[in-house]
Amino acid sequence: MKVSQKIVGALSRRLTVLIIPQTRMKPWRLQCSTAFFIFMLFLWSGVTVWSGIVVGRHTDYWITKADNQVMLAKMTRLAQEMEQARHTLDQATATDRQLRGLLTMARDRDPIDAATGVGGPSLSDRLSLNRMLSGRADSMRQADWHHEISRLRKDAERRLASFQEIAWYVGNQKSLRNATPSLWPTEGQITSLFGYRFSPMSREDAESGEFHPGLDIANSPDTLIYATADGTVRFSRWSQGYGNMIIIDHGYGLSTLYGHTSKAVVKTGDRVIKGQVIGYMGTTGRSTGAHLHYEVWRQGRAVNPMTFLKVRAAGELLGEAPRPPRAQS
Repeated sequence: MKVSQKIVGALSRRLTVLIIPQTRMKPWRLQCSTAFFIFMLFLWSGVTVWSGIVVGRHTDYWITKADNQVMLAKMTRLAQEMEQARHTLDQATATDRQLRGLLTMARDRDPIDAATGVGGPSLSDRLSLNRMLSGRADSMRQADWHHEISRLRKDAERRLASFQEIAWYVGNQKSLRNATPSLWPTEGQITSLFGYRFSPMSREDAESGEFHPGLDIANSPDTLIYATADGTVRFSRWSQGYGNMIIIDHGYGLSTLYGHTSKAVVKTGDRVIKGQVIGYMGTTGRSTGAHLHYEVWRQGRAVNPMTFLKVRAAGELLGEAPRPPRAQS
């Protein structure tokens, strides 16, 4: 009881607060009990804590809202860049098809069409894109973003593969053109064509005839002989009947033979280019005079060289052979 009475007595005590202004105003005098003072102290503390919590929540809200606005602006910008990337890919697709048409590759299937079929994005894709472009990117699911980015990446990879295929095709066609024996091997008079003929060597052969597997071009001894296409020298020495002979492998199953040369200036293993001097005209081997015996082989079998050579007029078939151009250094 004594403790309770002491507590009640302490809380009942009167407190006087005196406020003295620095002006001529009268001092303010406030009186209250100790219990009321303690109550107001706790009330003030509670209000302060509650105000801090409220202000903190509102601050977090506005900070989060500002962050969301910044994120939305970034997502909208990303959506616009993705649309520009899609437009660029569409232009690349059109250019790809134009190139294939110009290069006669139109019959080949487009790698993208072959992998994904014809057509463009689906309706859901376009709706997602429209939401992005209209500033409602926040309503898109994360899966939509991953799907759109993945689709752009795959289309870009396939388009790159298509352009690499075109580059390979162009390079291959250039290599094939350089490997095609379309250049005249020397200058002079065409004295014998590809096919059956009367033998110029003996009467017995003349009566029965023989098959001539190449083209004979006659001229003065030591007339220059040129490689008719790019290739590698596979043979450069004496051969029975052909005399000093040169064989060049051009790849793609094509080879050329140059017989009866007086001298070869290339050796086995040398790499030659179209128009390069490889030897001089002679009459070595089975020959009646200075001339070049020229053969073209396809898959190991002799074919008509005139199939590859450019003939400007009908009179050139048995007449003056066109002058071959010089090799470019």
